[in-house]
Amino acid sequence: MFLIGFDEARSGGLLRGFTEWLIVRKGERSSFGWQALVLDEAFPDVESWGLNKLEKLNAQQELKAVDLLLSLLLEFLAVRDDTMALAHMYSQYHSLQARANDSGKE
Repeated sequence: MFLIGFDEARSGGLLRGFTEWLIVRKGERSSFGWQALVLDEAFPDVESWGLNKLEKLNAQQELKAVDLLLSLLLEFLAVRDDTMALAHMYSQYHSLQARANDSGKE
């Protein structure tokens, strides 16, 4: 909740592109937001999807999810702050979307 509030205070500037970066990193399209994508990466074996996984986590698992989130966020901020890396990430994101749209037309 802290990150969401901080992002809102920055008019969405802190986490702009974070969801897209996570999708590119995973290599497949998703309609989930960054919160659900992080949980799915942290706990691929926990039944449920996205935010529904929160109901099944214990305190230790929640700490693991927070650690992963912070690690991913630091990695993303390095990309976001590098103009060329950010442009490349968005190019990859748009390619993923275009491939999925093209395959849906067949």
